[in-house]
Amino acid sequence: MINDKKRYLGQFYTKETSWLKPQIANFIKSSNCSIIYDPFAGCGDIFHSMEKLGYSNFVGLDIDKNLGWKYNDSLIKIPHIKDAIIITNPPYLSNYSATRKKVYDKVEKYFKMSDYCDLYLIALEKMLEAQTFVVAILPETFINSNFKHKDKLSNLTVLEENPFLDTDSPVLVACFDGVKKSFKDILIYKNNVLINNLEYFENLRLLPSKKIDMIFNDINGWLAVRCVDSTNPNDVLRFDFKDNIKYDWDKNIKASSRLLTLISVDVPDNRKNEFIIECNKILNELREKTSDIILSPFKGNAKNGKRRRRLDFKTCRAIIEMAYSNIVNKISGGKNE
Repeated sequence: MINDKKRYLGQFYTKETSWLKPQIANFIKSSNCSIIYDPFAGCGDIFHSMEKLGYSNFVGLDIDKNLGWKYNDSLIKIPHIKDAIIITNPPYLSNYSATRKKVYDKVEKYFKMSDYCDLYLIALEKMLEAQTFVVAILPETFINSNFKHKDKLSNLTVLEENPFLDTDSPVLVACFDGVKKSFKDILIYKNNVLINNLEYFENLRLLPSKKIDMIFNDINGWLAVRCVDSTNPNDVLRFDFKDNIKYDWDKNIKASSRLLTLISVDVPDNRKNEFIIECNKILNELREKTSDIILSPFKGNAKNGKRRRRLDFKTCRAIIEMAYSNIVNKISGGKNE
């Protein structure tokens, strides 16, 4: 039975072995470590997965004394063990979520001692302080995080199949070998397929210049944007005219809206359709070139099994700026810059 305390503190149990892709299994074996070490052992599901790879020497720690492991608060410090590789699924809980769930007082001490805003990043730093080799199942948003030791990664694997029974949180598996390296030497996989290296994806990020005036979540805006893929594979991220997206705009558009938005941006009426086409072209090219990986994941998959994605406002703004430059400025001879 899943411990309610661990659930609301962000600890989800890994019940499936779908996360153990060939490249991850190869990394574990190539570490030449003889001990599988889980400082957030929970129900011991990681160890069951490792038995299938032939391992039998396990060390587990946990903060819950009722689970039978040696007690340790691994968000404070993780003891070093010789010849061990950490393989774990650390707790996921942001300071924002802790406040919303009214449990911030239970985790406040961890956030106060760290610059990170999520427990999994705090946990990951403690793991890398303890051991050279680390394999961690993390939220997929790790790719876009400010974690300062990404240069110690060997590879990242984005998973579309959910390895959890109690959450549909999008995840990846991060393999660290402790060696600092260029991002071009860090490999990115999607499921079993090698996509490219981390440098490739970082170079494709779109950053806005904020030189063009636009207002998001403006009820009077003419440019509508679906910012989250629906479960229908045919109803995905897109720019469109307000009337072409069935939605109760008057009732639902608020300053906090993030799923759909209306944007005010000055585009001549006779160029708006062309402008929308250009926005969608830029968006779709970005999705194709990056295999969707630099767009933030959204909980649950579409009906075709593909991970749903979210278009953040910063990337959305950058796309609009590019389309504006390609369409409006080109026609006006650059006078709108």
